[in-house]
Amino acid sequence: MRTRTARPYFPPMRQTPNQSSELTRSLTSLWTEYAGKCPGDTRTEIRGNVVTCTLVDAVGPFNHSMNAPQAHDTVRGVGRLTEATYKQEAVAAVGRVMRQRVASFVSSHDRDTDVATEVFTLEPSLSRGAPPRSAAASSLSAPPVGVPG
Repeated sequence: MRTRTARPYFPPMRQTPNQSSELTRSLTSLWTEYAGKCPGDTRTEIRGNVVTCTLVDAVGPFNHSMNAPQAHDTVRGVGRLTEATYKQEAVAAVGRVMRQRVASFVSSHDRDTDVATEVFTLEPSLSRGAPPRSAAASSLSAPPVGVPG
């Protein structure tokens, strides 16, 4: 017989009304800087601790820009726009707008549909819906170092 493992519960985060639109503006601006062209459409959805941004008509220009020679100081890599720096800046933008650390970032670029999907998972925090510790888990585990039990 198969048993189900309980999944942690992440209640919806308290959002300000403008976070989704601010994230859309920030990520569209960042994408445009790296791709050299604004996406045809950008949508951002926030559900619990997951932020998903979908950029339409965007992959071709981004890939072309990443593969094209750049006029910056490429000898030392200073000022060079790379996928790694894009990811760093995207994570920083989401962390700044959401006022929460990003735990993971998955970027998927589909060349056939020309759609990029950027998924950010935010770290749970005490003020934004961290899952409560179950009684069984707290009785079995020792408190963290420096925290009274």
